[in-house]
Amino acid sequence: MLASHLHTAALTTVVLATFATHPVTVTAQPTPEGTVIVANMDDDSVWLLDAASGERRASIATHIAPHEVALSSDGGTAAVTNYGDERGPGNLVQFIDVRSGTVTHEITVEGYERLHGAAFVDGDRALALTSERTGEILVVSVEDGAIRRTLATGGQASHMLSAGGDWFYAANIVDGTVSRVDPTGRTETRVWPAGTRTEGIAATPDGLEGWTGSMQGGDVVGVNGETGEVVARVQGLSVPYRLAVTSDGATVVVSDPQAGTLVLIDRASGTIRHSIDVDAAARARGLGDASPQGFVLSPDGAWAFVSANAIQRVAVVNLSTATVTAFLESGAAPDGIGFTPVGSGSGDA
Repeated sequence: MLASHLHTAALTTVVLATFATHPVTVTAQPTPEGTVIVANMDDDSVWLLDAASGERRASIATHIAPHEVALSSDGGTAAVTNYGDERGPGNLVQFIDVRSGTVTHEITVEGYERLHGAAFVDGDRALALTSERTGEILVVSVEDGAIRRTLATGGQASHMLSAGGDWFYAANIVDGTVSRVDPTGRTETRVWPAGTRTEGIAATPDGLEGWTGSMQGGDVVGVNGETGEVVARVQGLSVPYRLAVTSDGATVVVSDPQAGTLVLIDRASGTIRHSIDVDAAARARGLGDASPQGFVLSPDGAWAFVSANAIQRVAVVNLSTATVTAFLESGAAPDGIGFTPVGSGSGDA
């Protein structure tokens, strides 16, 4: 949602540099296989793309301004939050069968608006959602949208959501904080200062840390969820918008739409491994500046699929070589994005 928001153990401080650095050390296949699910905010649609060929397998009409995509644990179901815009706030989630490319059902979460971040929980029987307007995480039934639990984040305008270990993490835009929340509601929520206009969030796989970015100021900050200690601070980015941590916990990946880059940070040392110039790759193909925004990592950590918001494309990034290998066509203003190895038909891609 960039348009509306451009709106201690040892503390590590790093300044982003332009010298050569090292990419993530994973082995990527020649082409990714599976399905990319991209939410197009400005034309109220979700596209399902074949990750290898870019073929559009399905175009699905949504309601008002779809923003985020969550995948079930088996990769077969995608949940899309309809966030809303000036036409009205959204309180609806659509569920898509990835293999058939069809909507199976919708749920409306009554009494809550501006639903945004999402994650499947409780064996995929429930969905956790941030309600930005109320500052809560809702755990709702996938079947009928019935609210199972409401969990206060203790922050204002809770936007993105990430699950790690036994915890939820949320980024709170207005007060620049990170919240660590017990999904069961039995443990007190911890809220820690982290920056200015913190929007993106990524929990480490063990749930010990939450990483966020200051949309004003450019710092990327890692916070210990239990103590609030800042374990790393990476300086020099422009607008750290979305974040993810690789499944091995080794690398923090950050999109920076203003700089036009995808930045790879070594989590242990808090140092920059690489800054991948997505804008330059797009310009080289005659597409103009890309404005990389939402992104998702493949389960093996080999690839990133990045919403190139300004050019209606999805950038396919090989993280082992730190190169952009392709741009896939999308709808207008792509932002939230998901990837699954599941493809069309009865089998996987």
